[in-house]
Amino acid sequence: NFCVVDLSNFYLDIAKDRLYISADDTLRRRACQTVLAIAIENLAKAIAPVLSHMAEDIWQFLPYDVPQQSVFQAGWVTIDEEWKRPELADTWTELRRIRDEVNKVSEKARSDKAIGSSLEAKLLLFVTDEDLRQTLAAMNPADSLSGNHVDELRYLFLASQVELLDSPIPLAELKYMSQSDALGVGVTDADGEKCDRCWNYSTHIGKSTEHPSLCERCVPALEGTF
Repeated sequence: NFCVVDLSNFYLDIAKDRLYISADDTLRRRACQTVLAIAIENLAKAIAPVLSHMAEDIWQFLPYDVPQQSVFQAGWVTIDEEWKRPELADTWTELRRIRDEVNKVSEKARSDKAIGSSLEAKLLLFVTDEDLRQTLAAMNPADSLSGNHVDELRYLFLASQVELLDSPIPLAELKYMSQSDALGVGVTDADGEKCDRCWNYSTHIGKSTEHPSLCERCVPALEGTF
């Protein structure tokens, strides 16, 4: 369940953008690599008693140096007290619930060939809960060049843009949408043009004379600053 649902279908699905698009030594990429290192080391320790050979293979092929030569010298799984943040659990449960609904609507649009991939989409979201609205707004900077480029809705939902609605009325005009009393999700075409490097759609394509086919993220990535 952890490997398939939490790690592969959720975290890695979102994190691959950071790993593939960012420059090698940027904070957003190195932070992701740190999480992956912690996950793979503890996963190897956890499976070692029952999947001994697999755990040892993982340990021997870690792409960095570790103090122990064998997973069986590394001890049991260790949990840093700073990682225990129960106050974040409810927020991320809600975000994952919204993501599940977004995936359903996007999949319907893909199956009808209205979009080729989720990056061709712009998401329209409406939520009734005021606290949740504020959380979503904090994760959705108006300017694509601002924010921390990690905890943003467009990365969480694998879309090129996300627009938070003040009213569910615009959703009624969309073919691909889902609406309940608490949540409304709509999918429409993304704004701008497709970046040749990351395949995200952006209204900044063409603004760089040196890289006219790249977006505002990929230009600085090639220069080693994003």
